[in-house]
Amino acid sequence: MRSIIILIALLLAMASGTALGLPLQGSNDNATVVIFGSSRMPVADENSTLEILKVDVGLMGAENASYELLDQNDLTYDPGLYRPLSSGKQTVYFLTEMDSLFKLINVTPEGSDPIYIKWWITPNASNDRIKVRYYGITDSSVNSDEQMLVLQVSVQNTANQSINVTPFNFTLFDQWGWNYRPTLGFDPETVAPGSGTDRLLLGFTALPPAFRPAALAYDYGTPEAMVIEFEKDYVPLSDELVYGAASASNSAVNNASAQAGMAAAAPVDQMANQMANQTAASVEKPPANNSAAAKISSIKDMVAASEARLAATRQGLNQTDQDAKDAAISTAALNNSTATIL
Repeated sequence: MRSIIILIALLLAMASGTALGLPLQGSNDNATVVIFGSSRMPVADENSTLEILKVDVGLMGAENASYELLDQNDLTYDPGLYRPLSSGKQTVYFLTEMDSLFKLINVTPEGSDPIYIKWWITPNASNDRIKVRYYGITDSSVNSDEQMLVLQVSVQNTANQSINVTPFNFTLFDQWGWNYRPTLGFDPETVAPGSGTDRLLLGFTALPPAFRPAALAYDYGTPEAMVIEFEKDYVPLSDELVYGAASASNSAVNNASAQAGMAAAAPVDQMANQMANQTAASVEKPPANNSAAAKISSIKDMVAASEARLAATRQGLNQTDQDAKDAAISTAALNNSTATIL
């Protein structure tokens, strides 16, 4: 009961807007850029090592801008597609390596100087036994009736005995504090002491159309429950993590000359074990899959194929649900018939 009260208090505090880690933003003398969020979607080719990153951007003070994304390996990605939205907002699509982490987005408004915006730390929560990390939305679909979301997480065992991890350890909360359990997910795993899982997928279907994910809990309803609050726990990376240790004593790193000497001296914990062994390196372009395959016509096809795949997945899930309902109705009818005969 105590854990439930604590969780409700956390959600009420979050709803009141007392601590907001979103959105990211940056500006210069002429323009302001706001990054409201991002999500990923797999390409339709199951053998591909790429995925599509969708970034929700707002631009004020300029009509257009160019974008460049920097990942934890100092590879840069250019957009393959822009989809204008209303009131100066747009979705910017990047074709990136699968499961990449990002540390900087460079936005250059038309006729203006570049604006460098530091990316988010991956949110996490921990107790004396377990650490849970949330990597974001990796797939999504919405229509007039419902939403479907797939989230990516990992679990690390910091205790001295093995733990069992299943999708039902997780609970997702919406902006009103209502909770939802996974309907799709990974196979249960036994995690040895000092070990961790790979990134795991959690699927949630039949979500309301107005649903917005607000928090993810692990072992909800138990004394050891942990909660990741997205509005609070999505915080920007530090200058040191983005630009390297030398930036700690130099607050003027947010300029064009700093870009050429970026280093990733990030602690293992804060960047999910992916930036631990990096040293200073010049910015490189990723292989041709970013420069050639991410042409607008190509990424349009990839987005269309992924959306078609999602539609087929949704239809398959709906059919499965209907088959289960039909089977239940048939069983009930048979039982009623048998009862009448007896």
